[in-house]
Amino acid sequence: MTLFSLRPHQQKMLDDLRSSFAQGLKRPMLYASVGVGKTVVAAHIVTGVLDKGKSVLFVAPYTALINQTARSFMDQGIPQPGIMQADHPWTNAGKRLQIASVQTLARRAIPDVDLIIVDEAHLQYSVICKLMDETDIPVIGLSGSPFSKGLGKYYNNLIHTSSMRQLIDEGFLSDYVAYSHDKPNLTGIKTVAGDYHEGQLGERMSDPKLIGCVVDTWLKHGENRPTICFCVNVAHAEFVGAEFERVNISNVVITGKTPIEEREVYFTQFKNGNIKVLVNVGTLVAGFDSDVRCIVDAAPTKSNIRHVQKLGRGLRTAKGKDHLIILDHAGNLVNLGFPDDIEIDSLDTGNKQEAAERKEKQDQKKKEKEPKECAKCHHMKKAGEHECSRCGFTPKFIENVEVEDGELTSIKTTNKFTKDDKQRIWSEIKGYQRERALSGRNLQDGWCSNLYKDMVGVWPKGLRDSALTPSEQVRGFIKHKAIAWARSKNKLKDRAKAAEWTERRADLT
Repeated sequence: MTLFSLRPHQQKMLDDLRSSFAQGLKRPMLYASVGVGKTVVAAHIVTGVLDKGKSVLFVAPYTALINQTARSFMDQGIPQPGIMQADHPWTNAGKRLQIASVQTLARRAIPDVDLIIVDEAHLQYSVICKLMDETDIPVIGLSGSPFSKGLGKYYNNLIHTSSMRQLIDEGFLSDYVAYSHDKPNLTGIKTVAGDYHEGQLGERMSDPKLIGCVVDTWLKHGENRPTICFCVNVAHAEFVGAEFERVNISNVVITGKTPIEEREVYFTQFKNGNIKVLVNVGTLVAGFDSDVRCIVDAAPTKSNIRHVQKLGRGLRTAKGKDHLIILDHAGNLVNLGFPDDIEIDSLDTGNKQEAAERKEKQDQKKKEKEPKECAKCHHMKKAGEHECSRCGFTPKFIENVEVEDGELTSIKTTNKFTKDDKQRIWSEIKGYQRERALSGRNLQDGWCSNLYKDMVGVWPKGLRDSALTPSEQVRGFIKHKAIAWARSKNKLKDRAKAAEWTERRADLT
């Protein structure tokens, strides 16, 4: 078999896996952060089992991922597997590699195999947990977020070779620029099963001002990048999609009820650039691999798992991608942390004392790493820095504001404007001025200068007045400013819009 070559961290993971089995720990959890290449690692595990004449069952979390998993294995030289799914053309019980969804295994007898590999094992599928309780079959769990309570009852060794920050620094993952409010106003929303009450949360996040802020901020900071927008529920997603449509941003709403075939069409259109924003409710968290360059998070959560997996959709590298843009309207970055700050070194066993000690340790780490925002330039200083290293300003305490009343501010950025960036942006603004002049709608030089300062933070001193065709970044920012100006000029329109949204919400619900 011709397999993809292993990177050093992947090889280390396999070496640690062999060591785990040699020690008699035959139910390890491979903590495979997004970007580790868990499919490649899994393919090497499968190949090792098949080469010994033994059999393996690979468990996918959803039926929709079965074909994707099978093709990924075959792309690496593994023979066509058997698929445990009714009427599937590749159904073949004689194959030593079987792939099945959790849904299928819940209805059928689990085949007699030598090894089971479970993808997204943090979900703790009941059928797999029961099997682990009743048999001694070796089971390998795969997860990028093994934070679930009680996971350590089933898996006896956590194997984690590279942190997300290490993968970013080594170029295997994309770095990111993040913008966020201090926190949304979630006062009074109930907690159900450890997370916010969906209905109440959806109602709160469907406020017209919040939805307008989501789209307006994307126009300002999103740079017209291919985007996934996470929403609370279907009604909330429909409101957000309608607002994107209102400003002529191509989008589609995908929910759990969207047929698989229809999703595939949308995904293809997204990859081709015909759809700019995928507005969704919980359907793209796992198993969606595409070139995503902006994440809009409008779905508050208390779950580290959901938080990390949402942001992970955009952390994969791609040609020409220098960073991911995160627009957090949910307060999740503030409440839960940056994706590369959420790490564990042991599985939760269900022991309350151990859980309390672990939480205390994690909270302390979070506090130690917590960045501080410069009140003047919004640069995020490293923990412990008193004076802003960027502008020299001494920070002052700023009270939290409700999400409705503010705009997103940068909370982490590696994207500083270079000299070439500044000249390009100025030239594109001048190009827009020229476009307007040719259409008989002149713009003053002062307008250009003020727009530049709003974008870059400084006045356009010492720059050439050469004109370039405006990029989507500049056009989007201009549209954002136009929307902000219109809102400031007529508050009555805001009230009318609020009434309109209330009527639409009533129609949808």
